[in-house]
Amino acid sequence: MASTQRQRKTVVAGVIGTTVEFYDFAIYGTAAALIFGPQFFSESSAVAGTLAAFATFAAGFVARPLGGFVFGHFGDRVGRKRTLQITLLLMGLSTTLIGLLPTYAQVGLLAPLLLVLLRLAQGFAAGGEIGGAVVMVVENTRPERRATSGSMVIASLSLGGILATGVFFLVSSVLTTDQFNDWGWRIPFLISIVLVGVGAYVRSRLDETTQFAQVAERGETERFPLLTVLRHNMRSVLFVLGVATVFSAASFLLAVFVLNYLSTTVGLTQGFALGVVTLALAVSVVSAVAAGRAADSFGRRRVIVVGLVTVIVATYPLFALMDTADRPLVVVGVLGLGTLVGAIGGPMATYFSELFPPSVRYSGFSVGYQLASILGGGLAPFIATALLAATGGAGWSISLYIVALAVVALACIASRPDTGGPRAGLEGVSEKGQEEGAR
Repeated sequence: MASTQRQRKTVVAGVIGTTVEFYDFAIYGTAAALIFGPQFFSESSAVAGTLAAFATFAAGFVARPLGGFVFGHFGDRVGRKRTLQITLLLMGLSTTLIGLLPTYAQVGLLAPLLLVLLRLAQGFAAGGEIGGAVVMVVENTRPERRATSGSMVIASLSLGGILATGVFFLVSSVLTTDQFNDWGWRIPFLISIVLVGVGAYVRSRLDETTQFAQVAERGETERFPLLTVLRHNMRSVLFVLGVATVFSAASFLLAVFVLNYLSTTVGLTQGFALGVVTLALAVSVVSAVAAGRAADSFGRRRVIVVGLVTVIVATYPLFALMDTADRPLVVVGVLGLGTLVGAIGGPMATYFSELFPPSVRYSGFSVGYQLASILGGGLAPFIATALLAATGGAGWSISLYIVALAVVALACIASRPDTGGPRAGLEGVSEKGQEEGAR
């Protein structure tokens, strides 16, 4: 059983590392919403430029499953700690280089080409991050606290988004519009090198998880973990895909698309949009941890179902509030969306990790979650922009998109039992139980 000190150390390292890595991943989305259109696709119309920028944003999600496959393999073969150190360094290097890229006006088509290549590298690194961080935390946490600890890793995704939008907000507030458009947008990307150094140091001081060490000591590591997952755990992978897609879509709509939506379609200032989205991400951190704590008390499945039903009922009214352009009502709408994002995401990470045995847990989690990131997060801003264009700026079209994904997730939840909490017992992460349940 994990000691309290080891548990706290692992959670802190998981939160810091994932926050840094998803700061890097999220600042691209912020820049895609606010600046990349004219900088890298300057010959396009305003709408076409935004769609092109969001398309490169989606390219990072295409690379994430590949990263999940590769890093999941090494995470299950050589250990969680070393694999997570590599993902962090690769992400930091890619992000820093984006901050040094020439624009379309300077080098023409080479600029968007280099941008896409670096975005693919970001996606490859991100593909191995969240699965490894969650597994590391869950495997080092006592059974009665696992959902709470796992929710903190999910909350750190929003913390990364807060850093991203917060830094962009500060830079855009200090500089003039011309200065920001000319060179100021590069600052958030260049800051990455410092943050990655901090994250790398913290992770270097972690110990490998006891569960993986035991698997390795017994010589039970899988030679090809992904093949084992596809052969014996495919049902669990599809379950993760079906449930995680709505969380991925809603979270990236909040962190990326809403910025562009409020400042263009609704007609509010860019500074206001950045500020309210940053606040909403902070709210999602609180709701994620609260939902994680509830999942330890009432079970993962029950808490997720409550969150999904609330999404189905509340999403349309929340977008209707945003459409009013009345600032207080817009704040309520955006904060409500942030609350829902945290509430459905908080318990999911632990639930997903508990579906797989330790020998393939990194791979199994990463494959399902990263495939969901394509269908949800990667395509969500692009789909939302296209829906707005097709419906003349109607926010209800986006809410229907989220509701449809939530209905799919509910159907998936109905097909599987709980994995932890009082009703399921506290054996959700036992190797034997998961081997039998997954086959």
